[in-house]
Amino acid sequence: MQLTLKAALSVLLSLLMPLVAHAGEDALYAAEAPDGASFIRVVNADVSGTIPEAEVGGKAIKDIAPMDASPYIYLPEGSYTLSVEGQEISLNMEKNRFYTAVVLASGELEILTDKTFKNPRKALISFYNLTDDAGVSLKTADGKVAVVDALQPLSVGNREINAVKVSLGAFTDAGAMAQTPPVNLQRGKVFSFFVIDAGGSPRLLVAENRVDTSV
Repeated sequence: MQLTLKAALSVLLSLLMPLVAHAGEDALYAAEAPDGASFIRVVNADVSGTIPEAEVGGKAIKDIAPMDASPYIYLPEGSYTLSVEGQEISLNMEKNRFYTAVVLASGELEILTDKTFKNPRKALISFYNLTDDAGVSLKTADGKVAVVDALQPLSVGNREINAVKVSLGAFTDAGAMAQTPPVNLQRGKVFSFFVIDAGGSPRLLVAENRVDTSV
């Protein structure tokens, strides 16, 4: 009887241990954003230095490097003021919508509305023209296949595509401006491509969109 009880206890412990371990793993991850939240991130299009902090709705996005995009943070829907290094801009954030705040080289702020994406079978490309040039399009690096049609300055275009590994380039009628190394575009994910005028030398940057729920 004692052996039977010990065996039963051993089996019970072996069943419980994975659950305890799983609970410990869950504690390592931040909670998901609540339903109906709004999302915002900051892109530093100023090549001169890091943005120490951007503040909105009592939350802070810190240490945004030049030519880089922060993760999104979430807030309840509503009206807010975004403050970055002495500059402020008002915005109305709707539920389940995503916004990109661009910090220009002048220090001015520009808000762009992003596409909400929920297609697990495709990847989404979002292309941002953050230069003063009109008619900037996104194509394959060889210029043969158009991906996002020509955009005006400070605007964004989107396209859903199949998963693929590809190099892309920003083009005007005058030719190529800049291109990326090969990027592995995965299904169900959003990839942002930013063309930025880095002191007269355009660059095309790419970032996989993600949400930081720890802020």
